[in-house]
Amino acid sequence: MMTATIPQIIANVIAALIIISLVIAFTGVYWRRAISKVEAVSKQTTDLLKANHETDVQKRLEKQMETVRLDRMKDRVTLEKQTQMLKSKLDFYYKVLSEVQLLHNGMTSYMELLNSADLEPGQEEWNMVRQQMDERADYIREMVDSTLKIMIYEDMKEIERKDHVLVNSFCQDVFESCQYYMTGNVDLRVETRLDDDDKILTNMKLLQQVLLNLLRCSLQFTHEGEIVLVVKRCHQQNELSFAVSDTGLGIPEEAKESAFERIRNTDVSIKIVVVRLRLCRALVRLLGGTIYQDPHRKKGTSMVFTIKA
Repeated sequence: MMTATIPQIIANVIAALIIISLVIAFTGVYWRRAISKVEAVSKQTTDLLKANHETDVQKRLEKQMETVRLDRMKDRVTLEKQTQMLKSKLDFYYKVLSEVQLLHNGMTSYMELLNSADLEPGQEEWNMVRQQMDERADYIREMVDSTLKIMIYEDMKEIERKDHVLVNSFCQDVFESCQYYMTGNVDLRVETRLDDDDKILTNMKLLQQVLLNLLRCSLQFTHEGEIVLVVKRCHQQNELSFAVSDTGLGIPEEAKESAFERIRNTDVSIKIVVVRLRLCRALVRLLGGTIYQDPHRKKGTSMVFTIKA
């Protein structure tokens, strides 16, 4: 066995060192490239995350701005509606006060006529003047009373409904109480599809006011024929439907669209109907229902309203 010489050993060591150096060099190059790739990927990821974050922030800002814009639009629409409602109310109250003033002026004229020293009326003239003054006094009283109720009830959000009412007998009693307002040969009747022991939980005072006002409107323009109240349950079992129908003159065509809204420059008998209908609308809303004029009615008028039962 031959022993390596010193020069060979040195050569082997140098060769080993060269190999190790090359390995280290190649390893360093590899890791530098790997690290560069990792850094590049990391940078791309960071940039992407940053871009996504900025996009998300932008989207959130845009969404918030859109929400703010929509809220402002809703607020503006709400404000416009409230302003319009307020204008409508003020216009209505102004027209009522103007009508009361006209009625009062008419009564003043009658009083001046009666106080005239040159006037010597007979019994017929006295009766005519007294009737005119009584009618004007009634109109003034009803317009003022009803308008005060409208001002109260239109601003109320809800009302107690805790009266147990036997519907059939209640409706019959209301009809009988209207005999005082009859001026002709009119048939008043109730047609009900409820059992006599059917009860509802409601506010009896408000329901009575609604029926009385609708019946008075019908009686005012119906001097012959019939006035019928139809009572039935709606498809929703927790609601009742009332329809007051007549064969009278009906609401004039030009006044139908504004029957619940505003007083036009028409006869005082029409103006008092508008006041009554507007009061009915406020009361029906508090009773949990709606009121409308039956558009399919050909002769006379039919007012329909619903309430929670």
